[in-house]
Amino acid sequence: MASNFLKVSCRDCGAEVVIFSRATSVVSCSVCGATLTAPSGGKADLVGCSIIEALE
Repeated sequence: MASNFLKVSCRDCGAEVVIFSRATSVVSCSVCGATLTAPSGGKADLVGCSIIEALE
């Protein structure tokens, strides 16, 4: 399985953040502090964000 970077939008404040699709730690929004992703032993679970685009 390929891993890539994702541009996501925070559901709380709308800020855009680039994350790694296989993040191994919790990723928080740099603007409002909301949790965007949680590690799941493989691909990161997107809990507080929506994917805008997959980056190459």
